[in-house]
Amino acid sequence: MRLERRGAFGRRVAAAGILLAAAVALAGCGEKGKPAGSAGRPVVTDVETAVVAASPREKFAEAVGTVRAVTVAAVSPQVMGRVTAVYAAEGSAVAKGAVLATIDDEAVRAQLAAAEGAVVEVEAGREEAERAVAQAEAGRTLAEKTFGRIKTLHEEKVVTRQEFEEVEARKTVAVKEYERALERRAQMDARVSQAKAGANAARTALSYTKVTAPFSGIVTEKRIDAGSMAVPGVPIVMMEDPRRYRIEASVPETFLPLLKVGARVEVVLDSAPGKTIPAAISEVVPLVDPSTRTFTAKADIRGPGLRTGLYGRIRIGAGTGTVLAVPRRALSRAGGYEGLFVVTPDNTARLVLVTTGAAYGDDVEVLSGIEPGTRIAVSPVERLVDGARVEPRR
Repeated sequence: MRLERRGAFGRRVAAAGILLAAAVALAGCGEKGKPAGSAGRPVVTDVETAVVAASPREKFAEAVGTVRAVTVAAVSPQVMGRVTAVYAAEGSAVAKGAVLATIDDEAVRAQLAAAEGAVVEVEAGREEAERAVAQAEAGRTLAEKTFGRIKTLHEEKVVTRQEFEEVEARKTVAVKEYERALERRAQMDARVSQAKAGANAARTALSYTKVTAPFSGIVTEKRIDAGSMAVPGVPIVMMEDPRRYRIEASVPETFLPLLKVGARVEVVLDSAPGKTIPAAISEVVPLVDPSTRTFTAKADIRGPGLRTGLYGRIRIGAGTGTVLAVPRRALSRAGGYEGLFVVTPDNTARLVLVTTGAAYGDDVEVLSGIEPGTRIAVSPVERLVDGARVEPRR
């Protein structure tokens, strides 16, 4: 335990040395308010100072997440074939229905030509069947009328029974021929429908040789080039809709009862650290990951500069509390560490390492390194070095 404490102390001293060296280097380049004093210390004039005080503020819990587009599509071909051209370029904007790639359609066009020829053939057969129906209908009508007249004459004993039976048989044959003609026409109607369906399927397959954009958006990835083989179900282009984005964050399970759909949160992106984006929870996945003890929450966000893959944080309201905050411009950064210049009672600047927390507009929470009542230099910190004499602004 003692060795660990000594190691941590050594690392903190080394970090302070890095900050001190960086501050000295920066100050060497800056403009001094006055020449060095008798002790060789630089003097910085017109320094704005402030006394750090704890104040009640709303506290936040943060959950890290990734920005993703709400609508994402993996565009895949619906027919297999050799890719003849790819028109999609990564980062380009495309409209709905725009052609992204084309697939060799020679075989499909041959199928369409054969299907259309079959339609012509069966339609000709149907016309012949239609004429046969009309002819059979006329024969049936004539036979029925003749039968009616012969029946009357037979009842009046004008014609013999044999003549009557012969006319009756011809009527029966005419009716059967008419029925067979109707069946033949129905069969041809079915064949026409089948042939037309085949032709429509071929036309649809031909349309599938042009891979089009399902919506207006941005091409984020191209996965195929001309000459490659396109396979149904295998994406060739990735697209996203740039109009709607959301951040998906892993939230500690303790916040599961608090986060509901519609709850207001704040989002801070690393690409714009000083900007807070108001958002609302759009979806809560209640499944808790047993390895991380977190669940996924999604919040819709809007604004310029959003891109899939950006890293950010969701800030969740966690009540009010006492916060020690300093102006953001008072922080000095060097070597990956943050520090503040503390002004001692004898107006000497001392560089102190601090740990920062949440941002509150132009202020930043300080978690460790200073205590309430400490006087710090706010500006111009770029001209200060550890040990410099400070003349505060009047």
